[in-house]
Order: sequence, then C-alpha cells, then structure tokens
Amino acid sequence: MKDFLKKVFEGIEKEEVEELEKIFKEVTFQKDQPIVKEDEYGEEIYILKEGHALVTKKGKTLAELAPGDIIGEMSLQGGTRSATVVAVEETILYKSDIKDFYTLLCEYPKIAISLFRTLSSRLRKIDDKVVEKALQEERLAVLGRLGSTIIHDLKSPLSAIRGYANLMEGIGDNDRIKKYAKSIINSVDFTFDMIEDILEFGRDATTLDFRPVDIYQYFKEVVELFGERTDSKEIEIKILPCEGLYYELDPFKMKRVLLNLLKNAREAIEKKGKIEIGAEKIKEGIKLFVRDNGVGMSPKVISRIFEPFFTHGKHGTGLGMTVVRKIIEDHKGEMKIESAPGKGTTFNILLKK
Repeated sequence: MKDFLKKVFEGIEKEEVEELEKIFKEVTFQKDQPIVKEDEYGEEIYILKEGHALVTKKGKTLAELAPGDIIGEMSLQGGTRSATVVAVEETILYKSDIKDFYTLLCEYPKIAISLFRTLSSRLRKIDDKVVEKALQEERLAVLGRLGSTIIHDLKSPLSAIRGYANLMEGIGDNDRIKKYAKSIINSVDFTFDMIEDILEFGRDATTLDFRPVDIYQYFKEVVELFGERTDSKEIEIKILPCEGLYYELDPFKMKRVLLNLLKNAREAIEKKGKIEIGAEKIKEGIKLFVRDNGVGMSPKVISRIFEPFFTHGKHGTGLGMTVVRKIIEDHKGEMKIESAPGKGTTFNILLKK
C-alpha cells in the first residue's frame, strides 16, 4: 500500500505516507456494484487500486475511473454525493472514513496540496470530455436534420434495386446470377438497417405503438427474418422455451433491438457457434435476452458500447447499440450486459411495468 499511496499523493514525505496507511483499508466491489450513489450521504473516501469504475449522473456516463483515481473527495464539504460510481469489473479500492481523512489533511498540508493537484488534473480531463460531447451533440443534431430529408429519398431507389434482385434470384437458372442477386439483396437489407438506425436515432418515445405480443411467436418471426441475412458462418440460433408468455411492447421497435443484438452476436462468433434468445418473467415485468458463445468483450468496450459512432466490429454506422439503448429506455426499461473476453456475451433487456 505504501508505494501505491506515495504514487497517488505525489511529493509527500515518508511520515505522511505512514499516516495515510493507518486510515485506509482494502475493500473489494464486484462488477455492477455501486461504490457511491448519487444524492446519498456518504462518510467514506476511496482510492481506486485495481479495476475500473464509471461515474454516472442521472443515468448518463460522465467519466471512467482508473487506478489512482479518488472517489468521494467532494463530500469533504458535507452533503450528499453528486454522482454515482459503479464498478465495471471486480474492483479493489482503499477506503477511509472522511472525518479521519479530513483530520489528516489539516495536520499534513502537503497531502492536501497533492489532493488538489489530483483534482485539478481530473477536472481538466472532464472539461475536455464535456467540450467534445457538446461538439458531438451538435454534429448529431446536424446529422438528424440532414437524415430526415435525405435518407427517406434513398428508400425508393433501394426498394427498386431489391425488387429487381428478387426477380433475378427467382426466375434465373444460372447459379452464378442467383448468387449475385442474393448478394445484392443482402447488401440492400444491410443498407436499410443502417437507414433505420439513423432515422430511429432522431425519433422520440411518442412514436411507440404498444400492443400485446406473444413472445415465443415474436421470437420465431425475428429469428426467421434474421436467418435470411446470415452469412457463411456455422451458427445455431436457438429459441429457449417461453410459450404462453405475453407482454405489451412496440413490436416494430423491439424488432430493431433484437436484430441488432443478433447481429452483434453473429459478429462475435468467429466461425462456428451458438446464439440463444429467450425470455422469462421477473418480479417487475419481463426479461428478454440474447446470449452467444463468441469472443466476448472487455470492460473498456462495454463501458463505451452505447456511445454514438463507437464500433468495435467490422461493419455498421456505430449507431446500432445507441439505438438499442434508446428504444429500451423509451420502453422504460434498461439493459445489463454480462461479458468477458473469451467467455461470450449475454444482453439482458429488463422491461418493467
């Protein structure tokens, strides 16, 4: 602990490090476990030793914390926490009571000066992110205005291309022409998916059309539609038993969610694998899930996966998962991701009544 504290509080003396050691103890938080919660009173301060954590406010991610970052120092002035901090993976921290820490700062001013440097550095980083986020939101607003006028005009010629390709595939007796026609259809469908992602990104929750849905039959329709777009990979898609389960949702919008998740699962499987889709009742409502045995994702990728234009795959606009989250939030639901490199991924959609 001594070397770690000396690195965090740069410039302090040996005696000051020893005093810091006396008031800190090691604690562990599991993945998705809140370290501190927004608007709750707290009497602890933490220094992140191993792992990563996300700072969120009102559901929006503000920053990612790494080893050496300090959590809870703003509560030295009293009052409630200004944000929530959640562990992205199993995370080890050093914990101290704020009163003990405050007393130490009064007795050893060098520790206070070092803390001020750490805070100033973090604030500069957050300022940079806020400025970049504001610029990105302006770019997205421009994209939305252009998209609504241009993208609709693209649908007519694309529909015509797809229609002629269908004719070629159906009436031709040349295997090579049929192969080319199928390739054109798949490419047009892929383009339609991107168009729908962009259009959906600009819509609001008032466009939702809720209706009772037979979940098992609904899954069959989605998997059948997705199956028409699969590539040469050997992938088994299995619908887990959920007969007799009904729920009110927007079937068109949720279809976009499931198709995007199935596409992500397919891309995560390198050659041969399995995708499972299922649902189950939960106390608050219903849980839908898509599970694969693909390559999995690192905590860093998971922390960024819902950012607009972020993509770790080979194709797409980078809006797919942003749209997924938007539609789920429009349904007053939430998504939880279980994944690790080499261990596959499960996307859990929790819809609450």
